[in-house]
Amino acid sequence: MQEDQEQKRNVMLFFAISLIVMLGYPYVFKSPMQGQISNQSQNVTTDSYSSQNFDKKLTVVRKEPIPQAEAKTIEVRAPRIFGTISTKGLKFSDIKLNDYTKQYDSQEKVSVFGKENYFAASGWKSDDKSLILPDENSCWEADGTKLTPETPVTLVWDNGVGLIFTKKISVDENFVFTITDEVKNYSDESVRLQNTTLIHRELEKNKPESIGFYHGPIGYFDGKLKEVDYEDIEKKKEISYKSKGGWFGITDKYWLVSFIPEHNSSYSVNYKSLGSGNYVIESSEDWSVVNPSSKFSKVHHLFVGAKEINTLDMYEEKLNVPHLDLVIDFGYLYILTKPLLYAMSYVKDLIGNMGFGILLITLLLKLLLFPLANKAYRSMNRMKTIQPKVKALQAKYAGDQMKLGQAVSELYRKEKINPMGGCLPMFLQWPILFALYKVLYISIEMRQAPFIGWIHDLSVADPWSILNLGGLIPVSLPGFLQIGIWPLLMGFSMWIQQKMGPAPADPSQAKMMMIMPVMFTLMFSQLPAGLIIYWTFSNLFAIAQQYVIRKVDEKDALAKSEVKSGAKS
Repeated sequence: MQEDQEQKRNVMLFFAISLIVMLGYPYVFKSPMQGQISNQSQNVTTDSYSSQNFDKKLTVVRKEPIPQAEAKTIEVRAPRIFGTISTKGLKFSDIKLNDYTKQYDSQEKVSVFGKENYFAASGWKSDDKSLILPDENSCWEADGTKLTPETPVTLVWDNGVGLIFTKKISVDENFVFTITDEVKNYSDESVRLQNTTLIHRELEKNKPESIGFYHGPIGYFDGKLKEVDYEDIEKKKEISYKSKGGWFGITDKYWLVSFIPEHNSSYSVNYKSLGSGNYVIESSEDWSVVNPSSKFSKVHHLFVGAKEINTLDMYEEKLNVPHLDLVIDFGYLYILTKPLLYAMSYVKDLIGNMGFGILLITLLLKLLLFPLANKAYRSMNRMKTIQPKVKALQAKYAGDQMKLGQAVSELYRKEKINPMGGCLPMFLQWPILFALYKVLYISIEMRQAPFIGWIHDLSVADPWSILNLGGLIPVSLPGFLQIGIWPLLMGFSMWIQQKMGPAPADPSQAKMMMIMPVMFTLMFSQLPAGLIIYWTFSNLFAIAQQYVIRKVDEKDALAKSEVKSGAKS
């Protein structure tokens, strides 16, 4: 009896254990097919692949990409820029500037990328051709539709075979996007990946060449600035550099699109020609191996905006990037041009009118050169006083140029006059003039800066042509005949200044000097109005200085003459 009861108990225990095994087996030992179906039904969101769940490695993954998400638009709204980014391909190609309009009398904002096929993007590359990676046709899942300085956007893309790609985009108060590319490996195998950035541009056909400044591909690699002309890329098809830190991009006269890698990252940059006016700048970081149950990320900064000197200097310090200011084409006179640009920017903020700012800077420069100019003008006045003696020597040695030269040199030595002394102010003014030309022509601080009257933009030529009365007469004139009022004032001031100086001893040279004001007026008529205004003011200050020096010298000469007359009597 006891054995029967024990037997019954064993049978019931066997059935209970069997029932538990039958019911629990599917949950404990999940089949591959069940795992695949379970994974396929799981929605791909940022939360489902969060860092908390990441350490739980998936042993079974999908063997094909998941269905593409629907393309959406992310709106970019920041204090100084606005635009859109499509979740398909995540290209930066529609960014406009709040502070800049196309024309001074227009409300249409400047688009940095313009209407060209011009965009920037970041992504991944692999030497395994079978590996599925996001490309320009991939649609990403976004956790938001508005990108602001307060609300960054995180996007996710699943390749369907165990790799989850995440891209976090943030924007600051000015012109810089920060892009964090991350990949998480849920598969059983290690993958070898390379993070890349790309800037693509298709140049407009029949676009006029820009003269007086550099525009095109540019970069700063290992302490050296590299300006890579489109023509050089076209000839060589590909130009490569390697660097640690630095920056690279494409610069226009006033605008810049540039990637700024992390300051301690090593990378290579290739400038390529794709033909038909298409050019690509592609950077590649060092290869990285992403093991199972691990992740890897890279950070890039993307500058899309205006080349403002103070803003560029701020980013140099903030992002620890060297010489970002060199995207402005300062030229060979960097040591003069950059301080002048600082001065112009400061005066513009102080006064509010750049034309009067140029007047103030001209006055300051004249005061700086005042002692040297005084000496030079005094020498010129003394040469003018001995002109009768020079003419007498010309008449005496009319047939012998060698003796005439010796006699004139002896006269200068006797009167203690340096004939080159009057050229000193001009020699000193030319470097400043070239530096100022660069500042007025290439700096965005001068763009659409008004003066008074009809001058609405000091960075372009005087638009009021006297030959067609400022457009009242419907006659189209070639560029060299579009002579404005300010170029005429400059030429007239040059003529007055010339008359106040001594005439050249050589008659042919004297004739050449007579036509110089006319030549300069024609040559400079199409230069920036700000430069012409500077030169005109500079000439007027010089005329006033020469006039005062002449009167003082005449007074001193009269006093000496009276002293000599008194001594003789």
